[in-house]
Amino acid sequence: MMTKNADSKTFEARNQLAFHALEDLVPQDHLLRKIDHHIDFTFIYDIVEDVYCQDNGRPSIDPITLIKIPIIQYLFGIPSMRQTIQEIQVNVAYRWFLGLSLTDPVPHFSTFGKNYKRRFESQSLAEQIFSHILQQCFDAGVVDSKDIFIDGTHVKACANGRKYTNEEVQVQAKWLANELMDAIQDDREVHGKKPLKNTEKECSTKSQKTSLNDPDAGWFHKGDHKQVFAYNIQTACDRNGWVLGYSVHPGNTHDTQAFFTLFDKVASLKPVHLIADAGYKTPTIAQFLLNQEITPVFPYTRPKRQKENRDIVYDEYYDCYLDENNMIYHYTTTNRKGYREYRASRQDREDYQNNRVITRHVWQGALETCEDIRHSDGMRDLYKERKESIERLFGTAKEHHGFRYTHLIGKARMDFKTGLTYACLNMKKLANILEMRS
Repeated sequence: MMTKNADSKTFEARNQLAFHALEDLVPQDHLLRKIDHHIDFTFIYDIVEDVYCQDNGRPSIDPITLIKIPIIQYLFGIPSMRQTIQEIQVNVAYRWFLGLSLTDPVPHFSTFGKNYKRRFESQSLAEQIFSHILQQCFDAGVVDSKDIFIDGTHVKACANGRKYTNEEVQVQAKWLANELMDAIQDDREVHGKKPLKNTEKECSTKSQKTSLNDPDAGWFHKGDHKQVFAYNIQTACDRNGWVLGYSVHPGNTHDTQAFFTLFDKVASLKPVHLIADAGYKTPTIAQFLLNQEITPVFPYTRPKRQKENRDIVYDEYYDCYLDENNMIYHYTTTNRKGYREYRASRQDREDYQNNRVITRHVWQGALETCEDIRHSDGMRDLYKERKESIERLFGTAKEHHGFRYTHLIGKARMDFKTGLTYACLNMKKLANILEMRS
């Protein structure tokens, strides 16, 4: 039932005068209180010391306050910096976190962008913040880097899918290409073949779509997904979802090409197991991890041979293949792509009109070792933890932290968004855990 005095009470409430401390207006269990209490941000002064003048110029905004603004944005999934500033103007918890009083003016939404462009763009600021937050997680004893889960996710770029040009670009050289060529030459030598000549070939090119809005983004399509310009975010985490490392690539970069940039960032953690999906299950990655004395854990994948080659069996002792008719396929050569070629004898080819060629990668043995590992005790259960670690991490980042798309243009800014978003994910979990301990 509506009362006659409703308007007068609303007027009195809106014009009420009272004395309150900002400290009293922020709930005691608010997330920002926990972060402010348990996360040490003083390391930021050391990071930005070289880009500030100590004895000249106008007084600047405190660097911690300045960097806390995008932290608020990514922590609460606010879409843009403009909207973040609007939220800070009316949210007392945000003001409290930034050290602003109820009457202090809020910085203009372009303030951080200008400081980023003039001061922080070449500083790898977000990566350093991420590393310091991760170190605080290690110091708290909450991270277990023995088992590392890796995967990639795509973030839609700020680019119109209909505005692009077709350009000729150099094909990216495959990682471990030199090591693979050495293995090919050694394999040919073992089989009595002459070494390949002119192993250094010219860089080939390919045609690809380049965005007019964001040239750093890559044209991405997968299955029935809508084709868009996007970024490929490679991520590593432990079994509890703590982000251990990341790398940013154009959306058209395959996971196998992006893997090694990510691995360089987590190699110092000395993992025992590295768990990845089928996109990383290649002879090159398998061979590399085994050489690093890291146990790869891959899923089962269907044989990729053509239908007529699915019933063949490899005899390791005699280095030959047997088909369903017990016809023997002997080694003939090792090609430049790293595959041994097996054919039936010339007489059998003529008698049975059989020109079948069976190929086997020189590092295929590493994949077979991975298959043995997959059947080892505990490996299947370990692989199943992906959905509770890396997959859940991606879901949380996309659903609650604005990681489905970006308004930023350029790889450098995408690096910043990714690093700060993952730093926010880690600091949120760390603050909640330390609050429960206290």
